[in-house]
Amino acid sequence: SVVGPTLFGKSVLLSHVAACEAVRDHYVASFYWDLRHGTPRTNAEFRQRFAERTRGALAGAHPDLAGWVDPADEALGDILHLLFEVLENHGRLLAVLDGFDHVLAEAGITRNLWDEMRALAQNPSLRLVTGSRDRLRELCKTEESRTSDFWEIFYDTPLHVGCFDVSDWSGFLEPFELKRVKLDESARKEIMNWTGGVPVLAAALANRLFSEAPNDTALSKTDVDRVAEEALLETPGESLAALWDDCSTQLRSDLVELGRGVEPIANIPESRQKILEQRGFAVSARGGLRSSCRLMKRYAADRKEGVTSLRRLFGDAEGFERNIRDLLELRLDQVAGADPELLRRARKAVRDLHPPNDSIKWARSVAERALDLIWNAELPEDRSLPDKWRRADVFRHDGKLPHRRGEQCGILRKITGGAEHSAIAKFVTKPTAVLVDHIHGVGNFGQHTEGQTVSVGFAAAFCLSAIALCERLAEDLRSPAKRGG
Repeated sequence: SVVGPTLFGKSVLLSHVAACEAVRDHYVASFYWDLRHGTPRTNAEFRQRFAERTRGALAGAHPDLAGWVDPADEALGDILHLLFEVLENHGRLLAVLDGFDHVLAEAGITRNLWDEMRALAQNPSLRLVTGSRDRLRELCKTEESRTSDFWEIFYDTPLHVGCFDVSDWSGFLEPFELKRVKLDESARKEIMNWTGGVPVLAAALANRLFSEAPNDTALSKTDVDRVAEEALLETPGESLAALWDDCSTQLRSDLVELGRGVEPIANIPESRQKILEQRGFAVSARGGLRSSCRLMKRYAADRKEGVTSLRRLFGDAEGFERNIRDLLELRLDQVAGADPELLRRARKAVRDLHPPNDSIKWARSVAERALDLIWNAELPEDRSLPDKWRRADVFRHDGKLPHRRGEQCGILRKITGGAEHSAIAKFVTKPTAVLVDHIHGVGNFGQHTEGQTVSVGFAAAFCLSAIALCERLAEDLRSPAKRGG
């Protein structure tokens, strides 16, 4: 398995491995499958897509074996097992599965699939390479999937793709030699200093230098500095932003601190030190860490005010409790077009955040108002239920909307669709129904806490859900429901 953060070259490496001619010395065929696009959502879909790619890969080398594979066959699992048993007499197939994080995040992919894949990979004729942002077992969405023996067939230590090390640079800069452009030692050093060996940054800087340098010339530190300043810092593009966004709040704080100078190692947990070094953002220096990527250092400096403010406001539990109400009020002010009365109730919940038990008492009121707005849109004035709802098993014996809010939530769940039936609501979508159901449950608890106290974090989570409901319901009522929205 190959692991590494985003934009560090996993896909480049894996697609090259699958296409490399040298692979043909060891495998009769290979394929590269990027699971980030059109991610399978069920075991059957994964099995079919895997079969399609296997058939396509074998079509050139062994068309007779490829002809066995029919992705629509109900016995596809047995066919694949037989295929790889027979293929053992001819060679091996290399299957490169990139973006494995995405398929592991699907709830419809279960342990049964991974057990099947393990059985297939027991055949010497199949070799798997996966690409993901973390170790495979740690990415499993369910504990059941995590217990599969499939993960045991991979090497204990994955191949980690990070920043360039010293041995990588000569090959990376080889195109300059082919163009007869000489990079003196100072130029090479500055490329490393500006980019930290982060592949996407190094490529951007090298490409600009390469395109501007005429044949038979020499480049020095001055040339590298000029290009980095003009081309990358003035218009940094999406790469730096994406690298920054991929960092946690703690890592961003570390980057800001590193921009001020050498940071003592004791101030940064070992796990974060390792991440910063693997990503090329920092290196060890005399008992501390120092920034090793000037581009990221400059980028972090431009954003230090926001990071510092965030840490100052929410850096500890006391700060969170003191400042979360202000944040919720700002978020509430961003909601446009919502029902004024619903907004008033949500705002009251936010203002009553201290003490938190008072805040969640407003949950029942928020849910009741939301349900009234929904039925005003979905039903006629007499609250009679449409005949077509009978097919969704939501029809009462008298054909009228029940008075109990819990029963109304049950109807809402059904008319907005689910695993067993499609959506039939005119306006309201499933996300809105989920929020109403959740807030109604909080409301029931809020009225009967039985002396139990809740935390500010608990109440703040409810308030955020209430704000989301105001926004989502306003969007729903502006237009007919978007199925599957």
